[in-house]
Amino acid sequence: MVEEAVFEHLREMPGNDWVRQIQSGKVSDPLQPPWGRSYRLVEWTMKHTPEPSRRVVPAESTPLEIALAVIAHIPGRRFCQHGDE
Repeated sequence: MVEEAVFEHLREMPGNDWVRQIQSGKVSDPLQPPWGRSYRLVEWTMKHTPEPSRRVVPAESTPLEIALAVIAHIPGRRFCQHGDE
């Protein structure tokens, strides 16, 4: 499965101690919107951060490319639903 291969690559990458803080993660099946390229949605949660982080990658990305995209992720704005603080 793609998820397992992605997280195996993440564990093997040197110098990324924060990877041990990942609590859970999902990689979607390829999604095809009515327009544009197909993509996969990658989502992961950290042990001390309740909101998940998400990243969109091209559907044809290999597990290694997905792992590199997760490592390169820079958190941006956080959008919370009403009632969340």
